[in-house]
Amino acid sequence: MTAMKLPNIQILRACAAMMIVVYHCGIETARLSASAGGGRLFDEAPWGAGVPIFFAISGFIMVVTSARAFGSAAAAADFMRRRVIRIVPLYWLVTTLALGVALFAPSLSKAPPGDFLYVLASYLFWPYVRATGDVRPLATPGWTLNLEMLFYVVFAVSLLLRRGLGLSLLFASLTMLVAARVAGLLPGVALNFWGDPIVLGFLLGAAVGIAYNRGLRLSGFAALALMIVGFSVIFLSWVPSGAEDALGRRLAEAAPATLILIAFALGPQVEGRSLPLRGALAVGDASYSLYLIQEFLLRLMSLGWHKVLPSLVPLWIFIPVGIAAAVAVALASYRWFEKPVTRWLNGKAARRASPAATRLKASPLMRGTPAA
Repeated sequence: MTAMKLPNIQILRACAAMMIVVYHCGIETARLSASAGGGRLFDEAPWGAGVPIFFAISGFIMVVTSARAFGSAAAAADFMRRRVIRIVPLYWLVTTLALGVALFAPSLSKAPPGDFLYVLASYLFWPYVRATGDVRPLATPGWTLNLEMLFYVVFAVSLLLRRGLGLSLLFASLTMLVAARVAGLLPGVALNFWGDPIVLGFLLGAAVGIAYNRGLRLSGFAALALMIVGFSVIFLSWVPSGAEDALGRRLAEAAPATLILIAFALGPQVEGRSLPLRGALAVGDASYSLYLIQEFLLRLMSLGWHKVLPSLVPLWIFIPVGIAAAVAVALASYRWFEKPVTRWLNGKAARRASPAATRLKASPLMRGTPAA
């Protein structure tokens, strides 16, 4: 894999992860406010746009970091190995914690633990309907990883072919899957979940990656303009009403996310090592931990807040405290779990790999969250 690091992408990762934290802060404060007979502190819905931004980033990164790896079985195997090593350990840890909570502290859980097949599906990234009727794993944020695994498998197969043919396969297969889902032709829970039109955001990100590989760049002014337009569209809440997974709604979410990705990826890369920049880059590195951990942590804080603090401090204080706590726990998780475990597993795998595979270097871009 191409060794490279785009600081703008790390910053965008941090931005997307922080948006999702604010989104869940909005959900928890709305719950706390409702228990006291009040209304929402703010509309959290636009902040959920962090998810389509993550999907666009994911498509971009896979294409950019694998530009010279097409046509190689070793590259395809190495890609899957690194992706599994990167996402599985922390996800399994969080899933195990979620299972323990569902069994022994159900008030903290969003859904009952379900049957054995549901538990197994949660560990294996397989879409499964839980007791509440929606398709979500034990660790709820992991629903995006169920889609990421689809992307990984299809992309790894694409790497077996020459670049042009492989990219054609990537776009054609996922587009046809979405088209079949929209047309109502897909049987079963898993295929219908994987055919969610949100997949198109990943392909749009991959298209930006192709443009990047071909040398397309934007001026600082053009990048700033696109970024402003993208975020303005998100916070003007122009997404149409209707089913969450409707084609029109998913495209409306993907469009501003793609504009923002274009601005960050194709615009001038930031330079310097100022304290705010170092902080943003650190949060970008820890964005996977932040994405997986924040929802459970904020739920736990909300229950404690409800029992201890509602009459002592204003409810809006929950938001900065929740953000600070989520970031602190995520940074600790990245430093003391994600990073050392990933390094250790990659080292063990490299010693067993073929010479062709060991020559493929992992890009620092691949360190961040896969979804999220």
